[in-house]
Amino acid sequence: MRVLLLAVSIAIACVAAMPNVLKFEMKELDKVGNLIRTKEDLIDFITERNKARSQQVKLKTFSFSDCGGPNALINLNQIEVTPDPLDFPGPLNVVANFKINSDVGSPMVGDVLIEKKVFGKFVKVPCIDNFGSCHYPDFCELLEQVQCPDPIKRIGIDCTCPLKANSYMLPKTEFDIVASVIPTGDYHVRANVTYTGKEAACLDLMLSFE
Repeated sequence: MRVLLLAVSIAIACVAAMPNVLKFEMKELDKVGNLIRTKEDLIDFITERNKARSQQVKLKTFSFSDCGGPNALINLNQIEVTPDPLDFPGPLNVVANFKINSDVGSPMVGDVLIEKKVFGKFVKVPCIDNFGSCHYPDFCELLEQVQCPDPIKRIGIDCTCPLKANSYMLPKTEFDIVASVIPTGDYHVRANVTYTGKEAACLDLMLSFE
């Protein structure tokens, strides 16, 4: 669950809209990754600096799918976000229903893909300083650095590995989101997690912010 919520957090917090991309010609889209050399370049690519930070941001569409196979160790049955549409700054309400079929511990190897649509084509956001489309040797190490939210603790998860086998239900839980961390544009986020060579979880997200 922590892995799946982490994926959602990445989807919401790590993709932060881009600057004026008209300087990129269509034939150069496949080379975008080569143009981004530093973390500052990456922030420039995904941050719309031409837009006022005080401008209200709206979540236009959100969809998810559990892309794990039939033998995945974690099955995500439900993610709901409300209200519809979502306006930021403001509250984000999350409901989640998932099952951990067997204990999942360290190392929990993860790969996160983040893509932003540019001129109708999804372009991969490269990984710089663990930001973007990155490989993570062990998600458990990342979880150790996160303060576990009280609602997560109340459903029996303490944000430490191993994740215990059980069925979990996160009731409607409110999070306050500020506009400065909300992206604009269309995004595709995919997170794959393996444990001891087995598929642990896979989450695929489509998000559109305006």
